[in-house]
Amino acid sequence: MSQNDRKIHQFLNEFFKSKKGQITQEAEGVFTVTYPDQPPQQYTYLPAVAREKKVPLLSTGSPAFQQILKEALGNGVLSQVLITPKDDFEEVVRGYFRDAPVACSDCETVMVGEEENCICTKPTSCFHQINNAKITAVQKGKAEPAKYLLFFYSVVFHNKLRSKNEETIAILVDEKGNTGINEFNLEKVLADPALEVADFKGKLKPEVYENLKAASDQTLSELLRQKVVLFDLPLAKEKNAKLKSFEKRLRRERREQVISKKHDFDFQKWQNAFEALLKREEEAYVTSVKAKLINLLVINTTKTKFEITLDNKATIDAQIVLGVSQDLEVICPICKKAFTEGYATQDSQYVCGNCIKQSVETGKVYSKKAALSLDEKLNEYLEHGSGFICSVCGRKHSKLLEFKCSHDNSSVCLYHYDTCDVCGKGFSKANLTYTDEFKHRLCPKHSGKDQ
Repeated sequence: MSQNDRKIHQFLNEFFKSKKGQITQEAEGVFTVTYPDQPPQQYTYLPAVAREKKVPLLSTGSPAFQQILKEALGNGVLSQVLITPKDDFEEVVRGYFRDAPVACSDCETVMVGEEENCICTKPTSCFHQINNAKITAVQKGKAEPAKYLLFFYSVVFHNKLRSKNEETIAILVDEKGNTGINEFNLEKVLADPALEVADFKGKLKPEVYENLKAASDQTLSELLRQKVVLFDLPLAKEKNAKLKSFEKRLRRERREQVISKKHDFDFQKWQNAFEALLKREEEAYVTSVKAKLINLLVINTTKTKFEITLDNKATIDAQIVLGVSQDLEVICPICKKAFTEGYATQDSQYVCGNCIKQSVETGKVYSKKAALSLDEKLNEYLEHGSGFICSVCGRKHSKLLEFKCSHDNSSVCLYHYDTCDVCGKGFSKANLTYTDEFKHRLCPKHSGKDQ
């Protein structure tokens, strides 16, 4: 049994105990919970048993577990946890930085030729990818305590054109009031072998809570406005159709009254009533949103600075908040922008993908600070000591564009290379003769210069 499974079983045992339920183990993976004031209920932890015996499954994401979790959150009280490294801090850092292709359970795996590659599809990458280098050392720096509040809201969306939709939204707030949505995943933290999560007892000042709650509520309001737009989007066509039908009925009733001539028809009075009824009908299709705070988790952790040394002698300075990965930030030393995939360069730098130069001949990667030559034709960079000098123009070019003159074996660039119209061999333009009469290109042999 994994650590995460043990945590789930412990939580469920405490939940049943809090409701005065008694657990009795039965055969074939099914257990029963008996209560003093309600019928007994059977459960299982095994998916195969749940399918075969039609017994509710208690596992992460199952309907029965989500219902229990929802009930626990609804009746829960303020709780706090403390996140610390389980063993070596270097192992924690290596969980955030990878210097080799790896597979992640939340990522997609694709085949490129015969090689399997992992592509992270999440908005925030699972880890920071290091290219062209290996981590040789991790040096821990200054660590300071950090506190986060995770607010859980139950939100219900309702429109008369669609059944109620209920969801739980979690908003994470730091001590300065900065917010994030669904950034903290307690289940993932519990499953992390490098982290230890323990109960923590501490006090929270009322004024601090009120300020952070206000920041969380503001973020929730902005999020709900966006969600309502998405909720209403598929209903727009149906809503317009019903409003048109209602308007058509009101106008038909007006025509019937005019034609009947039984009553004196007051058009202005009808128009006022028409507009009021139409407005009321339109408001009936507005989506209502009800949100309430159902629980709060206080997360106590540490913000730690560190330095990573790579085998190209470059260093990475960064900091992490244990268990709260969105605060992991690496800044490019050249453009000063944050990046999630970097390159160790030949000139002992570690930079983002926008601040590199790559040799067109060797494929080696350099930083923008490196003094490399530019091949104007290819718009690619050349290392010192690479390339060739054209015997005609005297400029340096990539060897990918080097041609040899068939007459004197001199190196010629693409701009100063041509072929003889008689023998078809390639020559430096300096060794070709161009006739005026037929505009022919002739090599020294066929122009008579060799005779």
